[in-house]
Amino acid sequence: MLDDEHLLGTALMPDPLPAARAVREAVGPLGLDDDARRVLLVAAVAVVDRTEVLLAASGTDIDTLMAGPAGHHLHLVGGRFRFHHPRVRSVVHDDADLATRTAAHVALADVHRKADEPLIAIWHTALSTLAGDPLLADGLVELAEQHLARGDVHRAHEVAREAASHGTGAVRARAFAVAGRAALWAGHVHDAVVHLRRATHPADTGSSAIGVPDAARPLGIALALLDGRPDAVLPDDASGVDRAAIAAARTTIRLLDGAPGEAATLLSEVAELAPARPAGRWFDGPDEAMSPLAEAHLRVAQSYLALRLGDITEAASVLDDAVERLPVALAFGGLGIALARRLDLVRDGHLSRPTAALEAAVPGQVAPVVRAATLGDRAQTAVFDGRWVEAATLLGLAAERGGDDLHRLWLPTSDPVELLVLAGQDRAARRSYERLRLRALPPVGPESGNGFSGGPVRRRRLDLARAELALADASGVNRARERAVEASLRVGSTFERGLTELVAARALARLGLPVDAAAHLLGAHELFEESGAKAWEHVAEQALRTPDFVPTGAGRAAPRAGGTALRRATPGEPDETTTQARSTSRSTGRSAGETRTTGETAGRAPGESTGGAASDTGQEEPCVQWNGLLTERELDVARLVVQGRTNRQVAANLYVSVRTVEVHLGRVFRKLGVRSRTELAVLALRG
Repeated sequence: MLDDEHLLGTALMPDPLPAARAVREAVGPLGLDDDARRVLLVAAVAVVDRTEVLLAASGTDIDTLMAGPAGHHLHLVGGRFRFHHPRVRSVVHDDADLATRTAAHVALADVHRKADEPLIAIWHTALSTLAGDPLLADGLVELAEQHLARGDVHRAHEVAREAASHGTGAVRARAFAVAGRAALWAGHVHDAVVHLRRATHPADTGSSAIGVPDAARPLGIALALLDGRPDAVLPDDASGVDRAAIAAARTTIRLLDGAPGEAATLLSEVAELAPARPAGRWFDGPDEAMSPLAEAHLRVAQSYLALRLGDITEAASVLDDAVERLPVALAFGGLGIALARRLDLVRDGHLSRPTAALEAAVPGQVAPVVRAATLGDRAQTAVFDGRWVEAATLLGLAAERGGDDLHRLWLPTSDPVELLVLAGQDRAARRSYERLRLRALPPVGPESGNGFSGGPVRRRRLDLARAELALADASGVNRARERAVEASLRVGSTFERGLTELVAARALARLGLPVDAAAHLLGAHELFEESGAKAWEHVAEQALRTPDFVPTGAGRAAPRAGGTALRRATPGEPDETTTQARSTSRSTGRSAGETRTTGETAGRAPGESTGGAASDTGQEEPCVQWNGLLTERELDVARLVVQGRTNRQVAANLYVSVRTVEVHLGRVFRKLGVRSRTELAVLALRG
């Protein structure tokens, strides 16, 4: 009943859908008499949902309708009607013979004509005409263009196709052009190619008409979408809200590396644009709306921006909604597919069924950067399973094939240098670092957020800083950690900061500093939890269960042979280790960042100065580095918050109101440049 193009979503589905056996089994016997069948058939073919139209065309009244069997299958409220379930509509339409359906259209045409709705009357008249009528074609094309101007591309496609079946010569070519444009903006690219070719070369269909010149550009766009070109759709190709949406989407992708703040401002300006109109009754809703193809580009850009800022939960929410309604696979050469795959892996550790269906919906090719991202997906799975060398190799191949374009997209990715260090291949890690350092040399001129110039600067600098941290020895790990944290702060991503904390934790564990490592690992866990990266949160939980990260005895852990190889965590396991780490850090009344001992703080070599005041026990006072920046009361509040106290507990401890604590904490956040209690704790544990 449906061909491959229908199943891919690149061809318009029949309306109503065929009543397949499974549909009939789900509906069961309807128990309808002839009058009820007539009423439901009129409801099935009507294109407006006004109850008075249904009653007039079916020759019944509201009391009879409500009392009869047809009333059991219709929802009637506010002068409108709809089927309780679309399956019933399919069965009723499929059961009616051609003569009965024709009679229903004739009755509806008469009702709309009397109601002074000539264009809708023309539609029903066209469907009741067994032989084509060229006199109807002009009116149908006009009706299709009205739908297209309102953003109702599905109805425009359907009406224009009907117009082409009635028209001849130039009118027929024009109808194919409208049908092709509507199909294109609906995401039905196979239909678009067929119709637009008929519009540009009508002689191929046996017509002597001259082709429609304006159809050539849409045809080129449809072919480019099938070819996986990321720049297939430009703002100049659209109009109205579509133009604004596509311009904002393309600029957002361009600004992801250098100026995500500008991109967020830009997207906020188009956030109120009307979304794509759902398939429904004619002329409902606003006077204009985005087309599905334009909205697909916009939602992919919004999801990418949320991911760039480290909000995995928001990125997934936006994309999940888009996948259900829009041709996401066509946006930016298939980049929505790459995004959906990586978000699934970061959230759940495996691909979801909607993402698998999205991949299967690719009508043609995908962009090379998307194919490169697939290698990164395999690397991500290898990381979760502890296959470090395999993951590093796959990431290297992905970087070669995707280049700067792949880095610009900020897909959550491990660092190849650290993976090689974890595998014990130090020489390979240093060679990988040297290659990375050469690529990360600063470009000519200052860093700016004006597009692709200079490449993905912040991404490269963060990668380089984390690689240096992974390779650092005891004498340099503290400085390397500070540089990596600073680079991740400049990026402004909660997830990337969590990944930096994880790299720091592994580096400190490798150097035999389990207390510091556990503190950083706890920070990574909190940041992953905040960003919604559940799979990485499980990685941090699993690491907290390994001997390298669990302090024993006098605060030291017996190093485990084989380094800090982390096994993949099983979702749903009890989080007793996170609790254990918190208990360890709080058992002395100090925060996780306060358990470091003199000579071991932040990976310093023995004897190196701590750079701050120390207590009698040799442990650094909490938050002492902020003495010159915060007031005494602000320091008191900061210390207690870092220890994990709630605002109410802080208030009780300091004998002040909760509101006073909130005011002081707000000032602390502003002075230190942090946005949450988690960030404050992580900043404190770095000393």
